[in-house]
Amino acid sequence: MRFKNGYLFGLVGLVCTSSPTLLAGDFYNQSKQGWFWHEAPQQEEIVESEKELIPSSVSAEEQPPQDEKVVIDAQWLKDNIPRLRMVAISNPTSENLGAYYAAQRVMLDMSSKFANSTKDFFAKEANWLSEEHRRPTESFMLSKFKRDLLKAQKPVIEKISKQAGLWFFFSSTCPYCLKQLPIIKILEEQYGLNVLYVSLDGGIIPTIPQNKTVIDHDGRVARDFNVTTTPTTYLVSNDASKFEIVSNGVASLPKIQTSLIASAHKYEWITNSEFESVQSVKGTNVLNNGNIAINQSDIDKPGVLLNALQERIDLSVSPIGTPFSPINVRAN
Repeated sequence: MRFKNGYLFGLVGLVCTSSPTLLAGDFYNQSKQGWFWHEAPQQEEIVESEKELIPSSVSAEEQPPQDEKVVIDAQWLKDNIPRLRMVAISNPTSENLGAYYAAQRVMLDMSSKFANSTKDFFAKEANWLSEEHRRPTESFMLSKFKRDLLKAQKPVIEKISKQAGLWFFFSSTCPYCLKQLPIIKILEEQYGLNVLYVSLDGGIIPTIPQNKTVIDHDGRVARDFNVTTTPTTYLVSNDASKFEIVSNGVASLPKIQTSLIASAHKYEWITNSEFESVQSVKGTNVLNNGNIAINQSDIDKPGVLLNALQERIDLSVSPIGTPFSPINVRAN
């Protein structure tokens, strides 16, 4: 029994020395915790810096994009005015009509600005590009131009008359043939063109000389020349191997003259210079030596094409002025 008591006191002493809590006398002060005084370690709080490392629910890539501005320029108007018009036609609400006509208003203002700038450009910087140098538009200069043109046409058409003549297809009951006859008479009398009158119905017109009239009895000539309307006029070579239609129906004198000259040039009955001399719109010889070529590195520079064209253009036949270059002026 002594051994047992000694063992018991030794065990108690071991427990007491191994528990600082019991030695400190706090055991009885913690009665609320009960006999189960062992506690689980408290969970450490998350450090604020670690919280910052946790990704947010919305990434930067998912942020809504910035709303960009759209410039209402000429390209935008070209692409969108048809769409706005169709929307307004399909659903003509105030909003749809307003959008269409607002876009149209901007387009018209841009067009006016472009037109005014173009007028100023031609007046101050690039008169040599004006179409006036090809055909006048001022009435007093245009009248002179037309008189000069008629004067230049006479020797050219007289030269054509030595290579070919006119075949005039008519019918005796055709009222339009009567209107065309005076113009055919002018070509015959003023330019010396021989005219053969071909009757398609066997009848005659009193003002047409009978010795210059033939009758297409079986319609063979009309079929060969594909005549479907009266009057019809052809330019036919003297040996009848070449022919070209000049007019189908009634035509004015200038129109017939132009067609005569074009046909004669096609068959080389007149030279290139003769052909150019009687054109109602003068050429500028820009493409006489082939197309304009520009270095690839310069193609997007606005002034390069303008300068290349100016170097080629020829205004020596301008109907409104004589070309002048200050470098040709000699000092006295």
